Amino acid sequence: MNRDTKKYFVHAAWILGLTILSGCAGKSREPAKRTFPMVTVPTVYTDPAARAEYLAMHYWDLFNFADTAGVGSAAGVTEQALANYLSILPYTSYRVICRGLTHVMEEAEAHEAMYAFISTLMERYLFDLNSPLRNEEFFIPVLEQMVASKTLNEPRKVRPGQLLSQLQKNRPSTQAANIRYALASNARSSLYDLKTDFILVLFHNLDCGSCREVANQIENSQAVTEMQKRKRLTVLSIYPGQDVDAWKKYLPEMPSSWINGYDCDGEIYEKELYVLRTLPTLYLTDRNHQVLMKDVPFNYVEYFMNNILNPPIQSNK
Repeated sequence: MNRDTKKYFVHAAWILGLTILSGCAGKSREPAKRTFPMVTVPTVYTDPAARAEYLAMHYWDLFNFADTAGVGSAAGVTEQALANYLSILPYTSYRVICRGLTHVMEEAEAHEAMYAFISTLMERYLFDLNSPLRNEEFFIPVLEQMVASKTLNEPRKVRPGQLLSQLQKNRPSTQAANIRYALASNARSSLYDLKTDFILVLFHNLDCGSCREVANQIENSQAVTEMQKRKRLTVLSIYPGQDVDAWKKYLPEMPSSWINGYDCDGEIYEKELYVLRTLPTLYLTDRNHQVLMKDVPFNYVEYFMNNILNPPIQSNK
């Protein structure tokens, strides 16, 4: 994830919450109730980004990974602590994020039960499709640590290895795999033939409520419409299935201003060119077909487009 893309995912208002996270253990009416031992951010760190970086690396300093209660009676406390920790990470650099997540996994690795528990939570929060904290880029350093682990035996490394291989495809800042498609006219083309500044790829299914909803959002977006008028954006909808007759019947429901194609060679699924865990799935690439956004909600794309159309005023300070 490059820094230019990451900034479109950040909401600065949350930064204010870092001052609360620096010491929010809170008071309990039940003295025996376990709480997560929060570190105190040194007062020298006044910049929100610096505070986020400190917490990324030191959040777990006071936590006892060997305490079995952390995966037993106090498992909820550990889980909430991890969720809070993951919420901090987007506000620092990806380099620090990788270091922080690797550090957590290494600390937990010395204690088998805790390592298994933390690994499960990482997958639940960073990889599960229904998780509001889902972030494949964050999950990659976790999987890399598991694959390199000296504690896990080879059979237990198989699944992390498979997931890592999937997530490394079409990552932001890498070249998108080419998509060869056919149109209703049977003419053929490909993603690499498109030369506008940006290409928004919508992978969709037929008779899919969520797909229709996202398609409507794109069609009704003023930012998308304006970028298309300026010939700076192409919207490419791709049906990755093989029921071509059904797809042709569905085509009248798709906007005519888009390029609407289907995977004529069946490569997307057969060769796993793109790992589509759910449909619809959105990708945004630049004119060189480098991935800018991968599997993101449309509002992220729209925010990006609005910033292209109306660049933020740069301060001279």
